[in-house]
Amino acid sequence: MKRVGIVLRDGSGRPAKAAGLLIKHLQKRSVEHIIIHSGDEEIDPEKRAKRALIPECDVAFAFGGDGTLLFTSRVFSRYGIPIVGINLGGLGFITEFREEEVIECVECFFRGSFSTEKRMMVDVRIERNGTEMFAEHGLNDMVISTGGISRLIEMEIRSGDTLIGTYRADGIIVATPTGSTAYSLSAGGPILDPTMKAFLICPICSHSLGARPLVLPSRDNVTLYVLSKKRPAVVTVDGQIAFDLIDGDLVRVRRSKIVTKLVSLNKRSFYDIAREKLSWKG
Repeated sequence: MKRVGIVLRDGSGRPAKAAGLLIKHLQKRSVEHIIIHSGDEEIDPEKRAKRALIPECDVAFAFGGDGTLLFTSRVFSRYGIPIVGINLGGLGFITEFREEEVIECVECFFRGSFSTEKRMMVDVRIERNGTEMFAEHGLNDMVISTGGISRLIEMEIRSGDTLIGTYRADGIIVATPTGSTAYSLSAGGPILDPTMKAFLICPICSHSLGARPLVLPSRDNVTLYVLSKKRPAVVTVDGQIAFDLIDGDLVRVRRSKIVTKLVSLNKRSFYDIAREKLSWKG
């Protein structure tokens, strides 16, 4: 192993302290590292130089909560780099490891005694009058909402060429199976096994009792057509990247060719984590 990427959540000294143990261990092993802070979307020349080293990393350690891992996924997964999620936050469905397991994780990586779990990602593209205005990929979800203003928005939704229906709601979530335990769960959506290949469409406070969450195969693209005239709406990807919509915009969501590879030591399953986080009786 030649280089390790370390991603720290901003605004707290705890991630830096936890990462310090890893850095000391890497130095003993003569392994280089780079440090990136989550939320660094604006890239100055110094940050750009660090980003240029990302493709040479063998693994990335994300210190924080699920939000830090989502940022890490967006930045590192395009290069096929596996990610170790160290949970320093609260709920933490996709950050599998605890702070005290950092050294064990890196040593298992040196020995090659680990596995990776591939998680589906989505590509989100926005078209306006036939021109692509926005393109991004995410691990959890794409959300269309009114950007904090409590107003209805209306959208027509299609799966491939098939019309699903027209929704009037506070918003719409299109989630991956990994994202089924995020915003969609709070909005009443089902929990999906994170290794599935599917889309979860979940309305936010729909104004129709018949509008229920849907699970669709990921082989077909999901297209959302914004019908809400003169009502501001915004698309967010993984709750971190935003783009303002206008009436008539097309939002296309498809299964990405990029996947997130999460490192696992097979110590606890997704259902072990779900039982712990959701207080299921086991």
